[in-house]
Amino acid sequence: MGLIKVGTPIILELYEHSQNEPECYKCKLVDDTEEYIYIDYPVKMDSGKTAFFFEGTEFYVSFVGEDESVYRFKTEVVARKKMNIPVLVLTFPGRDELVRIQRRKYVRVESSLDVAVSGEGCSMTSFTSVTKDLSGGGAAILFPQSHGLTQNQEIEIVLVLPMNSGENRYVETKAKIIRIGTVDNNHRVNASVEFINITEKHRQSIVQYCFEQQMYMRKRKLN
Repeated sequence: MGLIKVGTPIILELYEHSQNEPECYKCKLVDDTEEYIYIDYPVKMDSGKTAFFFEGTEFYVSFVGEDESVYRFKTEVVARKKMNIPVLVLTFPGRDELVRIQRRKYVRVESSLDVAVSGEGCSMTSFTSVTKDLSGGGAAILFPQSHGLTQNQEIEIVLVLPMNSGENRYVETKAKIIRIGTVDNNHRVNASVEFINITEKHRQSIVQYCFEQQMYMRKRKLN
């Protein structure tokens, strides 16, 4: 397909006539052709249970493309096959039928994540804190009031990303302080940082985490 590669996480949204909200399932792309995609058996996101679907079941598929935008298309189950693992075969309408639903390069989501901050080659005291929001391009981090850091200074950070799969992914990267804000009621300072020299693997983990959070918040709003 060009926009998606084998192993890419996929979200399936199942719509029933009696429901006001979709049921969401997660899976991964196993293989693809011009007309079909092959996925491993989907797992329901809120229960973690594997789901089985008959031919003709219709879904909306969402995924983060290689250009880091979110794409969506309608599909249906056409077969079940045994490859190296059991897979579902879904129709693929063609690249021209994909709907790009996220046009910003990096979506930003509110998220309180554990983060460790340290300085390279400077006398700052390392500290642990939490993020306020996160995107593939940077984050807002709460600094202690006595942080001693300045705008444009480079720091090293380690983020912990709790993925829907239950896995914790650790992202280590350098970052540049773009802005240092005011002190909040808890005597912490809002600071915006931009990731620099981040590996593509780590950036994709962040983009995927943000996508999963988007889907979770969307579902909460529908409840």
